Amino acid sequence: MKRILIALISMTSFIFCTACQGSGSTSVKPKQMLGDSFSSDFVLEMDDFTAEGIISKYDSGIWSVYFEMPSEVAGVQLDFNGDKTEASYKGLSFSVPQAALPSKAVIAEFIKAADEISGSEDITGSKKDDLIELDGDIEGEKYVLYLNSDGSPCEFRLDNMGSTLSFSNYSSDVKMTTTAATIESLVVTTTESDVSSEEVAQ
Repeated sequence: MKRILIALISMTSFIFCTACQGSGSTSVKPKQMLGDSFSSDFVLEMDDFTAEGIISKYDSGIWSVYFEMPSEVAGVQLDFNGDKTEASYKGLSFSVPQAALPSKAVIAEFIKAADEISGSEDITGSKKDDLIELDGDIEGEKYVLYLNSDGSPCEFRLDNMGSTLSFSNYSSDVKMTTTAATIESLVVTTTESDVSSEEVAQ
C-alpha cells in the first residue's frame, strides 16, 4: 500500500511538473526589433484587393510606405508623421486624413501597433509553431501581430476587417537621406498649416 501511494505521488508530481513546463514554454520574450529604424517588403491583402511595396520606419511615428503594385497605386508613397499623413505621386504631394483609404487604414493600424510595442523593452508573446504571436488592440480595433523567431515582423492581421499585412526581407539598413527629406517635407507642411491657422484666428 505504501509503495502504491509513493508511486501515485511520484506520478502526480511528474505530470504536474510536465504540465508546468509545457505551459511555460508557450510564453516567449522576443528580441525588440520594432524599436529601431528598418525597412521591409510587404504584401497587403484585403477582400479582393492585393498590393505590394516597401514599408520603412525612421523613428517613432515617422514612417513611409511605397506601393510598387498593382498599377493603380504603383508609385504612390505615404509619409506618416504622428497624426500627419502626406501622399505623393510623381512629384505631386498633398495631405490626406488618417482614414482616407482602406488600404492606408490597415497600414496605419500596424504603424500604431508597432510604435506602441516598440515603446516597451519587455515583450511577451505566445509560441505558435516557428512564430511568436502578440495580441492587442488599438483604439478598440483588435489585432494579431506575428513575429519571426528573431523578433522581426512577419504578419499583421485585423480579423474584423479581413485584412492581412505580410512582411519579408527585413533590413535595418535604411537610407537616412530619405528620412531627412521626408521629415523636412512634413515639418514644412505642418508649420505652414499652423501658421495659416494662427492667421485665421487673428
